[in-house]
Amino acid sequence: MALSQRKLESIFQGIHSGKISIESLPLELSQFTYDELMKFVSKGYGELDSDFKVRKMAAYDKNITAFSGAKTFQEVNDLNNFVFNADGSKRAFKEFREFAQAIDEQYNVKWLKTEQDTAFGMSQSSQQWEEIESEKDLFPMLKYETVADGRVRPDHAAWDQIIRPVDDSFWDTRMPINAYNCRCTVTRLTEGVATPLRGVPKNDDKMFAVNPGKVDYIFDEKKHPYFKHTKIQTAAFERSLKWRE
Repeated sequence: MALSQRKLESIFQGIHSGKISIESLPLELSQFTYDELMKFVSKGYGELDSDFKVRKMAAYDKNITAFSGAKTFQEVNDLNNFVFNADGSKRAFKEFREFAQAIDEQYNVKWLKTEQDTAFGMSQSSQQWEEIESEKDLFPMLKYETVADGRVRPDHAAWDQIIRPVDDSFWDTRMPINAYNCRCTVTRLTEGVATPLRGVPKNDDKMFAVNPGKVDYIFDEKKHPYFKHTKIQTAAFERSLKWRE
């Protein structure tokens, strides 16, 4: 799903005219991102059949709300950069719209697809971790597994078939998903011999060196580039969340 062309046209015209800016963001764009991502969070996390899950989903809701505002801020900021030519003259709307369409497609088609997959993968992994923890007396060991094809990242390939106890710190940074579009999984085992970790690479992916079941977010607000604002920008970003009030 995408924003209608009519709504996009209205946003583009607003940015071109100056009515929409980082000081006055299009809240419908934040709402669109929120709705799209929360569908995938809910799909991945499943039924809210415990107080713990309800609290966890509330944390995800807060995180996706902030992420949606931050993404809107950054897109509008990027679009603003194309309103004027290098010499300071204002571009004709027709020319600006061509740039705007390409930028919006990057944000709300290509990047959105990756964000949807991340929302699903992180929330599904979190739900799986709850099961792993609740049944670790029966399945005390976990095995890391890749899909073993040519697209597997080298560090993930190095973790393939590693077996470690559920409570081992190995899983604090390597419980899938471990990168954007990661397809790795874990298998629960009733028994197994722990794999030595000497020489095993760390997870250096700054966004995904976590256990999704042990954090209360989908997108790390301290590390994701959407959240990098100056002090002046922060005030505008906070206003971008008003659509939730």
